[in-house]
Parts: sequence; structure tokens; C-alpha cells
Amino acid sequence: MHKSFPLLFVLQFLFQACQPESGETTTSSAQSTSGIVVADTIIYPVDIINLDSTNTWASSRLRNLNQQQTADLLFKAVYEGNAEALDYYNRESIPVEKLKEMEASGDFDREKLAQLQFEETWQIDPVAGTMTKTVQSVLLAWPVFDSRGNFQAYQAGFLIELKQ
Repeated sequence: MHKSFPLLFVLQFLFQACQPESGETTTSSAQSTSGIVVADTIIYPVDIINLDSTNTWASSRLRNLNQQQTADLLFKAVYEGNAEALDYYNRESIPVEKLKEMEASGDFDREKLAQLQFEETWQIDPVAGTMTKTVQSVLLAWPVFDSRGNFQAYQAGFLIELKQ
């Protein structure tokens, strides 16, 4: 009987190891979002144009990005009603017609769109060995230069809230 005690201990350990941890979802592998939420909301910027031609690392990082297509698709999503444009500062909706006017005036030149700021949720599924990032919104930003043409900062344009 004393030999069965270690076996019971091992079985109990295995049973507990198979239970989901607090915060972990038990969705099927067919769903795209499963695992443990490790970042409920994380916000970070990504440069999509290299503003410094001497920065070869930035050029290398961006070599497979189609900046024009990215900008076109984001604007198209808003213009076709598949995503919503919001004022960055007050989060009020920007009507499509007003956004089109702002783009036509040169305020939001797609070719000069230089940075995207993502707001995301991150999940890790250690069992499946996967990580899922769900983008909630994207801020579009344009570069600001001084009178001598030196880069100063990024100017927030507008926020695109994506459907979940």
C-alpha cells in the first residue's frame, strides 16, 4: 500500500497541472484568441517610414512593409464604414466626409504617414505555444519638421477604432 501513495501523488499533480490557471481561457484551438491575457491593453508606436536615411537598421526593419498599401487600406476601412475614425484628443467620431476634406486639404497625406501607434491586447497560450495580439485601435501620426527641415516629433492625426 505504501507503493501506491507516490502514484496517487503523481496522479494528483498531473490532474492539477491540467487545470486552467486563473485568467486562462479554455477555448478550442479553432478560435484565434485563446490563452492567458498578459497585456489587457498595451500601447506602442511603430515607425512605418525611415526619416533618417543614414539609419540602415530602420531601413532593414521596414524593407518588407508596404507603407502606401498600409495607409490606403486603413483609410479604405474608414471610408467604407468598416472602421471608425475618432479625434485623438477627445475620442469623438470624425464623419467620413470631414475626414475626406481633411485628407484633400493635405492635413492627412497618406504618402507622409510615418507612424502607427497600436493599442492591443496580448494573449499567450503556453500549451499551444502561441501568442495572439488583438489590435483594438491604431493612431495615425505624421512627422513635424522645424523651419530647417529637421525632424521634431510626430503629430497625432486621428485614431482608427477597429471592429473586434
